[in-house]
Amino acid sequence: MRTPLPNIDELVNNVAQARYYSSLDLRSAYHQIPLLEEERFYTAFEAGGELYQYKRLSFGVTNGVSVFQRSIDCFIKRYQLQKLYAFLDDLTVTCETIEEQDLNLKRLLDAAAPCNLTFNEDKSKIRMTSLRMLGHLVW
Repeated sequence: MRTPLPNIDELVNNVAQARYYSSLDLRSAYHQIPLLEEERFYTAFEAGGELYQYKRLSFGVTNGVSVFQRSIDCFIKRYQLQKLYAFLDDLTVTCETIEEQDLNLKRLLDAAAPCNLTFNEDKSKIRMTSLRMLGHLVW
């Protein structure tokens, strides 16, 4: 099943409706998505006379972008995360108050833990009133 990327203008417009923003970047994004054992042979390659298969989603596979976006969308839906927008490995949490921001961030981090999703703290921005997002300035 193919999954298109979210429409950037629509995504930015939805995020811009909020007052506060937090942007979290998934560390080694694709590599956080495990592959089913029966699907690993699709990633097989040969090097030095040996056959290798990826155990996790790899950059460059034909449907990698769709698989990754669908995985993140399913994660958001499964944990019923509200006011969270995803464009590949960039997750944006929105809200109207700092208290709501803290609650939404806690829900995201609590949901991410059992899924072994980790974030790049150096690229993440918390409790912002303006945000650069997909080539747009949101405020």
